[in-house]
Amino acid sequence: MSFLSPQRFTENLPSLGVDIGSHVVNLAQLRQRSSRIELYAAGAFAVGDDMIERGVVRDPKRLGKQISSFLRKHEVGPSAGVFSVPSNLAALRWVQLPDLPAEDLRDAARYKVKRHLPFPVHSAYVEATPPIALEGDELGQSLVIAVPRDIIDSRAEAIEYAGLLPAAAELEAQAILRVVERRLSEQSALWRDASLTIMDIGMNNTHMYVVQNQRLQFIRGVRFGSAGLIQKVSKELSVSPAEAEAGLSSGEAELWTDGILKLPIQGQPAFVYVDSEMEKLTREFMRLLRYFRSLHPERSYAGILDHALVCGGLASLRGLADYLHSALELRVELARPLSGLIGKFDRESFHAITRRQEAYTVVIGLALSGLGGLATAKGESDGGREFAWTRTA
Repeated sequence: MSFLSPQRFTENLPSLGVDIGSHVVNLAQLRQRSSRIELYAAGAFAVGDDMIERGVVRDPKRLGKQISSFLRKHEVGPSAGVFSVPSNLAALRWVQLPDLPAEDLRDAARYKVKRHLPFPVHSAYVEATPPIALEGDELGQSLVIAVPRDIIDSRAEAIEYAGLLPAAAELEAQAILRVVERRLSEQSALWRDASLTIMDIGMNNTHMYVVQNQRLQFIRGVRFGSAGLIQKVSKELSVSPAEAEAGLSSGEAELWTDGILKLPIQGQPAFVYVDSEMEKLTREFMRLLRYFRSLHPERSYAGILDHALVCGGLASLRGLADYLHSALELRVELARPLSGLIGKFDRESFHAITRRQEAYTVVIGLALSGLGGLATAKGESDGGREFAWTRTA
């Protein structure tokens, strides 16, 4: 489910995912060639600390120029831009709704959730999935998503300033789920219907998504990310945060199961004990499992106790999956969003991106949604999207 403009995706127009984070913007362009999906460009650039505030782009024109500069550098032509919305700034709620046409369903959803939103419903974009009802029931379960308008509007404005069609806005969670579903589609029906927990580890926050039967159940955000490890390394080794970050993202850094982080600093291997920092993540993960257990009977939550998928920038840290497996005593896998894609640019760049591909999970999911036939998720109605943005003069 996404917030779409009235303009349709065209089969020949490439799809550009734009993942706008608080510190970094990731971009990736995909094109569909028959049954193949080709990756034409991918990369990232940093944005100033004053650029994004609570998800709102404070200077859309400046960000648009930065995006445009990236597009020129990577020779990216006209594209449909699909951009991200931070999951933690959206309100999600499962509600009982009747099966209605798109516009009527949205009106019903707005009425149903208006008392439960942390912001006025008139200042938000609202979408609802088609209700899923048991046979004979008039009402079905529908996931309603509400996002403050200024978050979406400011991002769409930046996309247009970059010379792109601001074609869709999606939650980070939805983009990640698209990558996961693409991967699970290659598995047996048993795996496709299994429950799992997705951990998206960013710079300052980690989001955990519980998915059952390919449906997002709920989201939990915790204050943990790469910044905590960078700060620890900087303090313990008396180096600048920039040097600590460079060492952590070098590809040579490795986390051992005993909590020791090995990384190159000034050309030499250095060691820092980060178990107390990592414990913040594992503690919150276990708290999530206990909470889910309290809400559901055992037969419905058992699957998430033994399967987790990790994505985000820190996921590329060697040894992280093994550390989480040891600490949580469950199966841990990496997202691998580039699996099955064909790189259409130089081998060196593709290798560099592949080495830390988990950082591109959201942006690949966004770009996938813009490909012909994938713009609207399975089972969704095409008509009457809530997001119909145009830049004011």
